[in-house]
Amino acid sequence: MLWGYDGWFWASVVLGTLSFLVCVVQALRGKAPGDLTQGSVLLQEAFLLLYGLGSILMLFIGPEASGSVLEYWGYLLTALIIPAGTFIWSLVERSSWSNWILAATGPTIIVMVYRMNFIWYYQ
Repeated sequence: MLWGYDGWFWASVVLGTLSFLVCVVQALRGKAPGDLTQGSVLLQEAFLLLYGLGSILMLFIGPEASGSVLEYWGYLLTALIIPAGTFIWSLVERSSWSNWILAATGPTIIVMVYRMNFIWYYQ
């Protein structure tokens, strides 16, 4: 772990930040949601699915969770809903405002993964 956080957390920081920047730039340009912005959110969803698979493996071969496993899985399931929900929103509302909604996904996922990391290792 680097500075007390695992690679999953740092991957979420990179993906979330890049997605946020892409979506904000497209929103400021007044563009409707497109492949770039929607794709960045779908990439975060794919990351969270891999994160979920990694979490299942951690139950069997990794360190035991120091916090509530139920709370951890609640955070993970909620985090999985957020990118899917914002993606569906962007399909329904085709204005540039949808890019702002898509942009909110990145920082939200970073915070959720931070909290999951804390629950698993430090609580």
